Amino acid sequence: MIIPMYKYSFLVYHSAYKDFLKDIRNIGVVHINEKIKEPTTEMQEDYRHLTEVDKAVTRLKTLEPEKIDKKPDLKTGEEVFNRLKQIEKELEHNFHLVLQKEKDQKQMLPWGNFDWSLVNKLRDHGINIRFMSCPSRKYSLSWEENYFVRLISEVDGYSYFIKLEKDGNGFPDDKFEELTDAEEVFLPKRSLSEINAEIDRINKETDTLNHELHQIKYYCSDMLKQYHLDIQRQIAEENALLQTTEEVEGKVKVLEGWVPESKKDDLDAYLEENQVLFAKEEPADEDKVPVLLKNNKFARLYEIIGSLYDLPNHKELDLTPFFAPFYMMFFGFALGDAGYGLFIILAATLAKRKLPSMRSVLSLAQWLGLATVIFGILTGTFFGIDLINSEIPWLEKYKDYMVNTDELFNLAIMVGVFQILFGMVLKVINISRTKGFLYSVSVIGWLILIIGMGSVTGMQKAGVLTEQIAGTLQTVVMIVAGILILVLNNPKRNIFMNIGAGLWDVYNMITSLLGDVLSYIRLFALGVSSAILGLVFNSMALSMKPDNVILGPLVMVIILVIGHGITIFMSGLGAFVHPIRLTFVEFYKNAGFTGGGKAYKPFAEPAKTSE
Repeated sequence: MIIPMYKYSFLVYHSAYKDFLKDIRNIGVVHINEKIKEPTTEMQEDYRHLTEVDKAVTRLKTLEPEKIDKKPDLKTGEEVFNRLKQIEKELEHNFHLVLQKEKDQKQMLPWGNFDWSLVNKLRDHGINIRFMSCPSRKYSLSWEENYFVRLISEVDGYSYFIKLEKDGNGFPDDKFEELTDAEEVFLPKRSLSEINAEIDRINKETDTLNHELHQIKYYCSDMLKQYHLDIQRQIAEENALLQTTEEVEGKVKVLEGWVPESKKDDLDAYLEENQVLFAKEEPADEDKVPVLLKNNKFARLYEIIGSLYDLPNHKELDLTPFFAPFYMMFFGFALGDAGYGLFIILAATLAKRKLPSMRSVLSLAQWLGLATVIFGILTGTFFGIDLINSEIPWLEKYKDYMVNTDELFNLAIMVGVFQILFGMVLKVINISRTKGFLYSVSVIGWLILIIGMGSVTGMQKAGVLTEQIAGTLQTVVMIVAGILILVLNNPKRNIFMNIGAGLWDVYNMITSLLGDVLSYIRLFALGVSSAILGLVFNSMALSMKPDNVILGPLVMVIILVIGHGITIFMSGLGAFVHPIRLTFVEFYKNAGFTGGGKAYKPFAEPAKTSE
C-alpha cells in the first residue's frame, strides 16, 4: 500500500532558519519539495566530489586490513581521501614506469649485462660499436670474416650481434658499411643490471604503497566513511537552501515538504513545542507527491522487483502485494525442478550468514526456491529425472497428482487468463480512485462479457444449462456488456463519441487480450526446456562415463555438476526475466498501472555505509 502524504509549508524567521534545518534533519521525516531542479555550480562540484569519495570507500572495502604498530599520520577523512588519491596516482605512475622498464629489459636481454661506460670509452678512441640483429636463417658466417662482427646470442629465431667500425673522422653514418638483411638496434643507455635494479626499486615502492593502503583500511576506514556522510549532509543542506524561498524582504524563509501520515507525529510535536509557523494540507491533483510503500513481510521482498520498472503515483494502487504471489508462482513454473529449487533454498540460506546486507534479496530467493520445489513436485521433475515415467514403487500412488505436458500447457493458459482478469478488477479500483467510478464502467463491461460468456458456456457444456437458457443468458450478458463498453464508457462525452471510442476499444481489446493470453505459454515452454536440459545432461553423464570403477563415477559427477550448473544458471535467468515481462507488460497494462511516482527521500542524517 501507499502511505498518504501531507504537504507542509514552514515559515521561519531568517536568524533561526539554520537551527530549524538542523532540527528537521535530525527528525528526518520531511521530503523537501524540489521546485528548482537544476543544482547550483557548488552542488554539482560537491556531487562530483561525492562520487570520487564513494569510489574510494568502495575500493577500500575490497582490501584486507593490515595492522602495524605505527598508525598512519592522517587525522581527518579529507586527509585520508587525499592520501588515497595520491597513492592511486603514484601506483598508476609506477605501473606505467614498470611497463617501460620491462620493455627496456626485454630489449637488453639478448645482449646480456654489459657496461655502457666501456662502449663510450671505445667510441672516444675512434671505435664505434653497432648493435644489430637479423633472422637467424639470414645470418652469414662470412660477415665475421669480412667485417669486425661478433655473434652475441640467438633468441626466438633472431641472431643478435655487434659490428665494430673505425673512422678517424668521427664515424659519420654515411661512411658506415651496411650488411644486407641486418637492422641496427638502438638500445636504452642503461645496463641490464641497472634496469633490473630500477624495476626492483619501483616494485618495492609499489609494495610499500599497497601496504599503506591496507593500513589505511585498518585505521582510517571510519574517518573516510564519516567524510562521505559529511559530504552527503552538505549536499542535502545546500539543496534545502536552494528550495527555500524568501518573503518579507528576506526576513522570513519558506520551505515546503512532504511528510508521511505514519511519521508526522514527532514533527508536529516539535513544531508545536518550538512555535514554528506552518500549514498542513492534503495533496492537490497536480502535486508531484513522493511515494512511500508499506507492505507486509512477504510483499516487501518483491518491492525490489517493482522498482525495476517504476513506482506508482500517489493516487493509484501499489501493485506489489498483488503481483508478488503471481511472480513467485511464475518463477517456479518456469524453472520447475524440485532439485533446483532445493539447491536455491540451500544456497540462499547459507549465503544469509555471510551476506547480512543482502538478507532481503536472499529471502526472496528462498521463496522463489520454494515455488520451484512445489512446481517440481507437481510436474515430477528432480534434477532432470522424469519421476512420472520412472519406475519407483513408492511414487506410484502420488503420480495421479502430477501433471503431464498437456496439462501443464493448459495450466499456463488458465493462470494467464486468471491474472489478466484479476488485473482488470484492479483496473476498476485504480480508475475509481484516480478518476471516479463512472470512468471504470467500460472495464466492468469487459469483465461481465468475459466472465459471463465463459461461465455460461462452461455451464452449458457441463449440462447445467440447456441450450435455450444458455443462449438467452449469453444475449443478456452481451447487451449489458455492450451498453457499458459502447455507450457508458465516458460520462463526459456524448453517446456518438462514446460509441466510436467503444468500437475502437473493442478492436484493441480483442487483439490485445489474445496476445496477452498467448504470452503466458512462455511459462510452459520454459518449464519444459528446463526439464529437457536436465534430462540431456543426465543422459550425457551416463553415456560418456568410461568403463572404469574409479574414473567412471568421477567423470559422471563432473558432467552432472557442470551440466546442471549451466542449466540452473540459464533456466534460472529465464525464470527471473520472463515473469518480470509478464508482470510489467501483461499484468500492469491490464491493471491500468500509470506509474511516474518518485521515491520518498526525507531530509535526514545520511545512512552509514556498511561493509
